[in-house]
Amino acid sequence: MEFRNNFQELKSQIEYLSSLNKEDVTHIIKSSIYELESLNFLNEEELNEINKVTLISEPFNNLFFKYNKERLINKGVVYIEEENDLQFIISLFYFFKQRVPILFHTSSKLQLQFIDILNKFLEENGVSKKFLRKIDE
Repeated sequence: MEFRNNFQELKSQIEYLSSLNKEDVTHIIKSSIYELESLNFLNEEELNEINKVTLISEPFNNLFFKYNKERLINKGVVYIEEENDLQFIISLFYFFKQRVPILFHTSSKLQLQFIDILNKFLEENGVSKKFLRKIDE
């Protein structure tokens, strides 16, 4: 029964994320990046990498994906467990931009601080944080 309830909750989060406005998602991402930049956690190259990966207009800059994306399964849940802080941040931004519920495990203080920053801007913009779930091991 617990699995069924969890499945229903995840399904409702997928529907909720799909209903979010593209501009709101982009605003939250940009605000979080700005906050990271102002706290000087990352160097210029890392910030450029975050911007390059998360703020491009076409995530699959590939003809197959470009013309077949409406037939590809793009709903589900992702689990992120990454030691590299930059990859962790980029992955969270990317899957949030794709409106995919995220389960994650943090492995550093910076990752925890980043989650706090993202949660802050989700709250400020009236976006539910239920799609982000921390998994403790």
